[in-house]
Amino acid sequence: MKKVMIILVAIFLIAPMKIFSQDKRAIKAAELSFSAAENDVKKNNFQDAAQKYEIVVSSIPEGIDSRKHLIMRLESLINLVDIYFYKSVNIEKACLNMNLYFTNMSRIRNSGILKGKELLNYLEQEKEFSKQQSQCESYNRIGSDMEKFRKKFDEEMKEE
Repeated sequence: MKKVMIILVAIFLIAPMKIFSQDKRAIKAAELSFSAAENDVKKNNFQDAAQKYEIVVSSIPEGIDSRKHLIMRLESLINLVDIYFYKSVNIEKACLNMNLYFTNMSRIRNSGILKGKELLNYLEQEKEFSKQQSQCESYNRIGSDMEKFRKKFDEEMKEE
């Protein structure tokens, strides 16, 4: 019985350290990727920058308590929306990242992690994105209309 208790205590002490070390590595990878993405943007290499910003977004969890990393995640989302709307156009990805930004902001708004001025800036950005939301709605509507057209076209071609 003593051996079982010692093993259980050891597992409970070691497991969180292993998980935390994986999180630290993911955060470090996100920091390096963010820095590289910023350099790519300066060089107008937007496709590579977008890939690196996506690494940042996927590596930093939404509910992180670190102000620095939360800002890094939000800035990456803002840059991804900008890149996909205006530089390396991919409306679908732009809309996905914009919706992710809205989701993050709804959680962050009352969390108390960001300072007042920072929160204000991100809320203003959210308002700017709301203006672009109609483009996403139009894109989605066109996509569903196109799918209906394809189905009807396929049915017509099968009949002949």
